[in-house]
Amino acid sequence: MKKFPLRALIIAFLTLTAGTAQAAFYFKATGFYSNPGDVKVDSASAFKASIKSNTGLSGALGYKFSLLRLEGELQSLNSGTSGGSTSTGAATVSGSLKELSGFANAFLDIPSTLGLAPYVGVGLGYAKIDLGQFNVVQGVTNVVQFSGEDKAFAYQAMAGLEFHILGQATQHAGYRIVHRGDIELRNAVASAKQNIKLGENQLFEIGLAFGF
Repeated sequence: MKKFPLRALIIAFLTLTAGTAQAAFYFKATGFYSNPGDVKVDSASAFKASIKSNTGLSGALGYKFSLLRLEGELQSLNSGTSGGSTSTGAATVSGSLKELSGFANAFLDIPSTLGLAPYVGVGLGYAKIDLGQFNVVQGVTNVVQFSGEDKAFAYQAMAGLEFHILGQATQHAGYRIVHRGDIELRNAVASAKQNIKLGENQLFEIGLAFGF
């Protein structure tokens, strides 16, 4: 009698995971709507620039081990500026922020019998940040002028829902937060390198994965 509950639990678990138990390679394409954090410099020429919400793309190649997925992802995001300020008041900000990042991601797929399967994941990677003609102007004075690129470590946390469409095709929708380390670029106005802090990126995503 004592063995029956354990046997029933094992059978129930295998039933729940039957749709996801097969190991397979997959390719995933994802589209993003990004809500970026501010770009800031804390120094004698301190400023804060707001970054416009924009869109981005990523592609990933991975392998699924039953409930666990491991993948390599390449992510691209491009944004413009929407205003800013310095320590003495409002300022006009122009320029662009481009990011190209590579991540190693790990996901846990949570079994479900309702067609929608929740997932959670984390990723660790490296980002190339490009500030294109990034200018901060107060009145008629150009306070800051950056143009160039630097690299920084990055990490992300993800959660969402998957829906199996047909065969090994899966649609997903989710949310992720991406954090990048500080970068250092030369401020042409001050003729010196400065440390630039990048706010966290909040990304809303939708995509498709195809097993093979």
